[in-house]
Amino acid sequence: MTMSSISSLNNSQYIGDDEQLAEKRQRRQLVGLLTPGAVWLFAFLLLPMFVLLAMSFNSYIDAQIINEFTLENYRRIFTEPVYGKVVLRSFTIAITVTAVTLLLGYPVAHFIARKTSKYKDLLFLALIIPFWTSIVIRTYAWKILLGNSGMVNYLLREAGLIDLPVQFLFSTSAVVVGLVHVFLPFMIMPLYASLDKLDPSLEEAASDLGANRIRTFLRVTLPLTLPGVAMGSLLVFILALGSFLTPDLLGGTNTLMISNVIQAEFLESGNWPFGGAMAVSFLCLSLVFIFSYNRLFRFDQ
Repeated sequence: MTMSSISSLNNSQYIGDDEQLAEKRQRRQLVGLLTPGAVWLFAFLLLPMFVLLAMSFNSYIDAQIINEFTLENYRRIFTEPVYGKVVLRSFTIAITVTAVTLLLGYPVAHFIARKTSKYKDLLFLALIIPFWTSIVIRTYAWKILLGNSGMVNYLLREAGLIDLPVQFLFSTSAVVVGLVHVFLPFMIMPLYASLDKLDPSLEEAASDLGANRIRTFLRVTLPLTLPGVAMGSLLVFILALGSFLTPDLLGGTNTLMISNVIQAEFLESGNWPFGGAMAVSFLCLSLVFIFSYNRLFRFDQ
């Protein structure tokens, strides 16, 4: 073996060692970056859920939590009609909120995506301004607006459309209005991300080929932005399904949702095992929707 061959082998070995050191360094950096978030999730999400899971199998007899394994709490969820009605109502409200935010959010996202950079910044600022205000304040604002002496009833009386105040509060409609206001930005942002990536020349080409705006939207724009539609719909649906404050303030006893029932079981009834069973069931339900979304759009491949 010549000296040049030996030198080449040594250089290759040094390069390989350097690459291994660089990979180890990157792995250490990655572990260092992920560790704080992983510890936070374990301490404040996974650990409490494990506690709830364990508690959900305990018995609740005579206002006492008994450390005795039972499936009674889960049986109640799926057999007692009152909880089935709560789940159905929650799904109905969540689906309605998702549909309304999609119908309202898509034109807004399309409008922002087709503006120049200068105007996009201003429009995005207007979009995120509601996040600067607490959801409690925004919900109470709707409570004032929809009250019997609120602005909505006042305008309707002034227009001569009604004689007596309309009971908007403590209804499903009031809950839907409040949730749409809260979650509309969560629908617009994923839609904007998809529309911004869409080449406007594709829509122009469809128009040049004789397609009108509706046909262009149905055949070109909508199919190419379906990932954004699905992401925004999933996000809004899960958030609306788990809403607590807005149904509590704008709804009433007839518009209770899943989170309101869970809160009542923990803080009012004191039945922690049953509340834990409902919380675990709701989490599993949310995971099923997320898994179905990933399988449908094949983001795991």
